[in-house]
Amino acid sequence: MADKVGDSGDVVKRKISSFVFWNQTRVFILALSLTCLTLTQINSQIFTFTVICMDDLIVENQMSNATEPHWIEGTTEKSILFSATAIGALVGLIPSVPLLNRLGVRLTLSVCGLCSTLGTFFTPLAVSWSFYLVVVCRVLQGLGISVILTVLGVIPTSWSPKSEYSTYLAILSCAWQFSNVIFMPISGILCDSEYGWRSIYYTFGVLTGFFYFIFYMFYTDAPGVHRNVSEKELGQIKEGKTDHAIRETVPYKRICTDPCVLAAWISFLGGNLGFITLLLYGPTYLREVLNFDVRSTGYINALPYALCAIYKFSAGKISDRIKFASDKTIYTFWLFSSIIGLSIGYCIMAWTTDRNIAFVAFAFAIVTSGLIIMASVKCLAMRCQQHCHFAVSTVSFLSYCVQFISPLGVGILCPDNTPEQWSRAFLLITGIMILTNAPFPFLTTQEAAEYTKHKKSPMGEFSEKV
Repeated sequence: MADKVGDSGDVVKRKISSFVFWNQTRVFILALSLTCLTLTQINSQIFTFTVICMDDLIVENQMSNATEPHWIEGTTEKSILFSATAIGALVGLIPSVPLLNRLGVRLTLSVCGLCSTLGTFFTPLAVSWSFYLVVVCRVLQGLGISVILTVLGVIPTSWSPKSEYSTYLAILSCAWQFSNVIFMPISGILCDSEYGWRSIYYTFGVLTGFFYFIFYMFYTDAPGVHRNVSEKELGQIKEGKTDHAIRETVPYKRICTDPCVLAAWISFLGGNLGFITLLLYGPTYLREVLNFDVRSTGYINALPYALCAIYKFSAGKISDRIKFASDKTIYTFWLFSSIIGLSIGYCIMAWTTDRNIAFVAFAFAIVTSGLIIMASVKCLAMRCQQHCHFAVSTVSFLSYCVQFISPLGVGILCPDNTPEQWSRAFLLITGIMILTNAPFPFLTTQEAAEYTKHKKSPMGEFSEKV
């Protein structure tokens, strides 16, 4: 037992378990959170791979003497299914800020995990029944990812020591990379096996439900109320942090008119367009344009994401150790190294006709893209402090808008998946990335905004939630 000061100012006894994970409970929280976010992201992406190995549906449709082609053959239907996840994410994002304020990360993220589990596990059944039921499953998968970017900003703020923030954020944001590293090779193997593409949905549906149950049972929204956090570790987590325990109204207008925040949002919008296009259409580009087979597509699409995860971890670790450069210098370097890398990769893919060179450029673009989210979240977290959950929620909104619009744009620009069509798309995206990121170094700052200054609410209420 240990003493802590409660909301009323009274001394309350903390219940501490005899097992405290060697004063590293925050590391277990990191691993568990990363696993859950990765599985949720996997579920939202499974269709982007299985769409290239669902030919059995076409054969079954022909054998049944159907008069209409199967919906899997239609470009419009596939674009709708690609975008349906973004629709679900946008719907789930709308109430996410008040839900996180009221219910916290633990309950909100667990409900999202349940939606993702159901949408994934029942997709094979939905495919055999109706196209519209598949849309529903994709929307459920979208609900699952609706708060990923938001909790990406909240969990490190709550659980990581200030000296480990960049590393914690870098590892947690690897969910996008790990999702591809894990599910792409597995999907390639299962698609070519006797179990087929349906087994992919069942496998990840069960795994998602299992790990989110563990998350719900173990995670807490504040380290101070976790029974496995020792006093020593709690002191490490709190050291150097500003106390924002008082509940405050989010200054929505002031955040939305802050030039620093606006620059970060616009920058992310362009950079994320480059990343999301590769994320959604990587398998299609490798299979249809570069002519890799299904199993090879799974393996080679996973490779650059594995390298990207290593790159992000190294960047976070180095950033925590750098003392001679300001935080703004660090996150600006993160951003521009990603944008320049993406632009180079896109331009080479647009101009080359050599398959091997195109793949190297594809891999290079993915590897260097990994620091975009880290730069945006760190900039917003430093500027908005206790209100960063709203600022990062807007980043989520922009991400899902891109995820919704990108398939529609690709459907218009690349209806036949020819190299010439993809070249035009790549050059257009490159131009958008450069234009949207140009203002970032001039308008952003590492200083906390005036609206983050400590204020007491009119009701005098106190809370431990971040």
